[in-house]
Amino acid sequence: MNHAIDHIIAALRAARDQKAISQRELSARSGVPQAKISRLENGAVDVQLSSLVSLARALDLDVELAPRKALPAIKAIIRSTERKAIAAATRKEVSKLARALQGVRTPLIPTPIIEQTLNHLRMIQHFPLAADQLEAIQRFNDVLKHKPLEVDAATLNHHIRMISRVRNQLAHTPPPALARKPAYSLEEEDDDNA
Repeated sequence: MNHAIDHIIAALRAARDQKAISQRELSARSGVPQAKISRLENGAVDVQLSSLVSLARALDLDVELAPRKALPAIKAIIRSTERKAIAAATRKEVSKLARALQGVRTPLIPTPIIEQTLNHLRMIQHFPLAADQLEAIQRFNDVLKHKPLEVDAATLNHHIRMISRVRNQLAHTPPPALARKPAYSLEEEDDDNA
C-alpha cells in the first residue's frame, strides 16, 4: 500500500461510515466493484484515479488539485465544515432526547430529576461534543425510542447520571487556548524552496 494516500482512503471510509452506506451500496452508486472497495479500504491495493473520483462523487466529495500554499486554508475550511456538521448532529440528537424525555413520567424518577436532566440537555446542545459523548446521548435515545414508559428505573437512572457527567465535563473543561497566529497564511514559503 502507498502510505502517501492512507489519509485519502481513511477519508473515503469515514465519509462512507458517516453516511451509513454499505460497501455494496457505495458500489451501486459509484460503479466501482464492491470487492475493489473492500480491498481499497483494507489497504490491499492502490486506488486508481478513476475509481477515486467515482467513489468521492458517490460520497458527495470531490477530488481537486490545489496549490500547496493553499492547503492550510482549505484544511481550515474543512475543519469548520466538520465542526458545523457535528454541531448540527449534536443539536438533533439532544432535541430528540429532550422530546422523548418529556414524555417519561414515572413515580420511580422524581419530576425534578427529569426537569434537571432537561436543563442539562439545553446546556449540552450549545457545546461541541466528543464522539463518546454524542454516542452516550444516542444510546439514551435508543433506550427511549420504542417504549419510553416501559423503561425500568435503573436504566433511566444510569442514563440520567450519564447526561449529568457529560454536562459536568462540558461545564468544567477549560476552553482550548486560543492560538496567537492565524489559522493559515497564503504568504508562507514552500518547504521545497528552502
